[in-house]
Amino acid sequence: MNAATIEDMVRSHARLHAQYPCVTFDEVTLTYQDMDRRSNAVANGLLAEGCVAGDRIGVVDKNGFPIFETLFGARKMGVVQVAVNWRLAAPEMAYILGDSDVKILFVQTEFFAHLAKIKDQLPSVRKIIAIGDHPDYENYKDWIARQKAEDTGYSSGPEDTCLQLYTSGTTGRPKGTLLCNRNILSFIEAATQTFGVFESSAHLNCLPLFHVGGMVWSLFCMSQGGHCVGTREFDAAKLIEYFAKYKITHGMTVPAVIQMLLAVPAARTTDFSNLRGITYGGSPISEKVLIDALQTFKCGMYGMYGATEVSFGLTILTPEEHDPVNRPELLKSVGKALKGTEMKIVDPISLEEVVGETVGEVWIRSPSVSIGYWKKEQETATVFRADGWFRSGDLGYYKNGFLYLHDRLKDMIVTGAENVYPAEVERVILQHPDVTQAAVIGIPDDVWGEAVKAIIVPVSDATATEGEIKAFCRERLAGYKCPKTIEFVDALPMTPSGKIIKHELRKTYWENRARQIN
Repeated sequence: MNAATIEDMVRSHARLHAQYPCVTFDEVTLTYQDMDRRSNAVANGLLAEGCVAGDRIGVVDKNGFPIFETLFGARKMGVVQVAVNWRLAAPEMAYILGDSDVKILFVQTEFFAHLAKIKDQLPSVRKIIAIGDHPDYENYKDWIARQKAEDTGYSSGPEDTCLQLYTSGTTGRPKGTLLCNRNILSFIEAATQTFGVFESSAHLNCLPLFHVGGMVWSLFCMSQGGHCVGTREFDAAKLIEYFAKYKITHGMTVPAVIQMLLAVPAARTTDFSNLRGITYGGSPISEKVLIDALQTFKCGMYGMYGATEVSFGLTILTPEEHDPVNRPELLKSVGKALKGTEMKIVDPISLEEVVGETVGEVWIRSPSVSIGYWKKEQETATVFRADGWFRSGDLGYYKNGFLYLHDRLKDMIVTGAENVYPAEVERVILQHPDVTQAAVIGIPDDVWGEAVKAIIVPVSDATATEGEIKAFCRERLAGYKCPKTIEFVDALPMTPSGKIIKHELRKTYWENRARQIN
């Protein structure tokens, strides 16, 4: 059954399949009726707090029921949810919450130490609600319990924004990507044709819900009345147990997590007979991990390439194309475009389409492409062209109909499916008094795809050690953005105009490898 809007997903299935399981976290389950009623209460609560259509609410929490309840509740009155990456440092959270003009903020008590540092920097926030117990703020459980459970009857349109997800920008400041109903439902339609999801499907989601992959994959499952299963904290052993316990049919994750699941001893004896497919993205899968996964899970493997700006996925590498014996070259590809998606390779300088196996920027045209960035008209106009094409910033080429990604036009680092922009990390490192120049690059990492490396020119007579620089970064950046290694040098390679030549820095690490991204 296809819903017309995000809010209609839970409404429709609550009417047709009220007692079907909707979401399970850590072995506690809400049915579609439960989710419908609780999201109704959220909607009425937001109305009582003075919210109106177009307002933003913020959520800082790990995976759990409140993220879905506030999403569907917000949509039932035209409000847009902003789920904040809980791994961010306090100043990074402050920027996103301020940029998005959040009116009501839901914060899990685990993150109130962050909130204490930034609450005076959030002038738009009218009320803070604690997900858990806190002496100064109303408990989310009590707040939702005192609201009416009747449906507001609100219905949004196909072009109305339903999600605002933040993605890093080339300047180091995150951008709020606006996804409307049409965007997300277009991806869901294409994904349904690819994966064949059905009402009795059970999806194991190993991705965070602030991420487009975690959220939109979950909505894909719910659009068909399926059952989303996950944990608040990542626990590989527990997730392996869930495959049999909840008769998991589909999984969505990244290669690094697949590797962790395979390392669980119980994976060798678990019943995976219900499993139809595992989809991965964020980085290429190694041949070793793929062969182990095929032998252990005994299901099809799907590779996917996408971005927040395209509502998650663009291409698919099918199970038939995961053949390390007869078609090993395809494992370096990200597959072919999903149905309804057009792609072309464009020279980033001339903006002319290139053919053959010529490397250029990947451009995409699809109804799943975002309507733009929040409050960033110039960047929106540059990236989302008037003729409908989206400039991905990724460099690649076509070969026999398959897309191969070569590099990133904007130097982005992808580590464990998280995007890190060097400019953001460099800006923090340069705040240290012992640093005069800094260049941040991605280097190969066998588990996470890439690792963040900083190459620093210290000031004369500097005393700061690698450990001190790392600690300085950890106070100001999310852990995954902090350099894993730091090298001190006397000088950086520069162009005559004074720009750092980063490809020279990367060459040592990448010259004997096929440069791939996913």
